[in-house]
Amino acid sequence: MAKKQPAKTGKVTKQRPKKQSGALQDIRVLDLTWLGPGPFCSTLLGDLGADIIKIHEPDVERRGGFIKHMLPDSPEHPGLRNCRVMGLDLKAVDGRNIFYDLAKTADVVMESYRPGVTRRLRIDYRTLAKINPRIVYVSFSGYGQTGPYRDLVGHDINYISIGGLLGLTGKANGSPVIPGVPIADFAAGGMVAAIDILAALRERDRTGKGQYADVSLTDGIVGMMSVWINPYLSWGVLSKRGETWLGGKWSWYNVYETRDGKYISIGALEPHFYANLCRLIGRKDLIGHQFAEGDKGGEIFRYFKKVFLTKTREEWLEILRQKDTCVAPVYSIDELVSDPQLIARKTIDELPHPTLGRVKQVGSILKLSDSPFRVRNWSTRFGQHTKEILNELGYDKARIKAVRKKGVIPE
Repeated sequence: MAKKQPAKTGKVTKQRPKKQSGALQDIRVLDLTWLGPGPFCSTLLGDLGADIIKIHEPDVERRGGFIKHMLPDSPEHPGLRNCRVMGLDLKAVDGRNIFYDLAKTADVVMESYRPGVTRRLRIDYRTLAKINPRIVYVSFSGYGQTGPYRDLVGHDINYISIGGLLGLTGKANGSPVIPGVPIADFAAGGMVAAIDILAALRERDRTGKGQYADVSLTDGIVGMMSVWINPYLSWGVLSKRGETWLGGKWSWYNVYETRDGKYISIGALEPHFYANLCRLIGRKDLIGHQFAEGDKGGEIFRYFKKVFLTKTREEWLEILRQKDTCVAPVYSIDELVSDPQLIARKTIDELPHPTLGRVKQVGSILKLSDSPFRVRNWSTRFGQHTKEILNELGYDKARIKAVRKKGVIPE
């Protein structure tokens, strides 16, 4: 029996929202993700100017969990920037047909369902590529779409575990230490996906055809760990927790408590930085012993711990910044948001908001000379842009009313 094809949904008007700008202003992304790597990726693409349409179930109460907290019901919460939100029931025939119409106008689709779910919903890459051969389709998963672990559930902590990062993080002879941010989600997933998308769009410029990206968060972590994995594969050199160059083995690449109970980080890896450090802490005699181990290495560690307790963090920063030593304060979040460097670069910024005036937020981490970041819109409630997006597709009032009555889109 021949496989049933998606229903033909008629002519679709390909319109873009007004006030688009940025390097990706002609790119539309349909984002079916709401946790971890997908939202981070769509934030990057949206900050670059892409038209991000985040799609959720019409009734978010049915979904529950974290999704309800993405747009808090608070007038003081700015919401999500540079994206539009649309409620749509993808399990309903009418909902899928609307999605197919959207796909005709889209450049990218991102999803993070369990492997196989999109095929059952008939919104998988093969289906959409028949509707729009130019589509770039990204699937996020913990372990990938293939292999014996493809159906296992997990979260960031599990992916950094199997990828070796968690096992290498922490002090020697101590327990593994969980990083403070989801590295697998954001770096190994969201950033990797953004690179995949940009590369696939560039390839499409040459071929006219989109393609599929299988983004495994575990694969991304393993790639990030290659600096330690490859030496083991090549020469049998096994790196252990707290015993690597960058993991706490050396006194001159470490974290120290200061007199006021705060901390500073020292990264004096190069010999001339280490020499400057030794001079500024009053121990020129240690300059020739940067890589000393055993008793001498222990002596250096003990001295560093003792001397940094003699002054406050700010006092040490003032002293050690007289020369190149690679020193920085270990900030808490309430401290970093006031740092003059981050403010000067608008990494911490005041952004315009339609109802709140100006709101402090993390700005864009992507800074292009000819395509500057700007805030085009905010999404403050679920389903906010559903009617607007349907209007862009050419749906009239009667058709919108009909699908709303069926519960396919929110009230």
